[in-house]
Amino acid sequence: MDVAALVPAVVGIALSPLVVASVVFLLGHRGGLAPAAACASGWILSVAAALVVAVSLGERLPSPAEGETDVRAVVEVVAGVVLLGLAVWQWVVRRLPDGRPRSTGWADAVGAIGPVRAFLIGVAWFLTNPKALVLSLTAGLVVGEADPSLGTLAWIGTGYVLVSGSTALLPIAVAAALGPRADRPLTVVRRAIARWGSLALVVVLTVLGLVQLVAGVLALR
Repeated sequence: MDVAALVPAVVGIALSPLVVASVVFLLGHRGGLAPAAACASGWILSVAAALVVAVSLGERLPSPAEGETDVRAVVEVVAGVVLLGLAVWQWVVRRLPDGRPRSTGWADAVGAIGPVRAFLIGVAWFLTNPKALVLSLTAGLVVGEADPSLGTLAWIGTGYVLVSGSTALLPIAVAAALGPRADRPLTVVRRAIARWGSLALVVVLTVLGLVQLVAGVLALR
């Protein structure tokens, strides 16, 4: 199986500013470690569930015969177009002229919730994230089309989920390890997300969109 083909999906899902921002803002409130962990868990379990569904779909797709269109390549082309469209939308609609997101009011609301709602928010961030859904589909088709053994599928899936969720887990690990000393670096991260998060997402979407589009076009030729 071409493990390198999973890299765009892993990187794209890992670089999801909204869930990272939610975890970081939760950690900034008193007793925020448990809600932050719950939010990250909701996100990571959603990543795992989406991969399982996409792999099942990929396993059911027939292998392209001579002269037939490769379904996976078509999906990659569509995914590239969608991601580039999201980049344009993010640049035009979802940011202020200085690059900041139009509304950060959600941060205050997120900071006041408990673990159960935080878990549901982690799930919701995934289900309402077109980028994550599109990349999960392309990754699942890569794995499903290769039809790996159960053991190979287990370690590839585990690595995929852990790396995809690493950015949500890292702030929690830092907060748990450093305790009160983590306040300063987490504050820096909050400010960086508020200032540059929207612009960073545009860059990520553009790069991933081009990668998926080029890969799909080359596979169709």
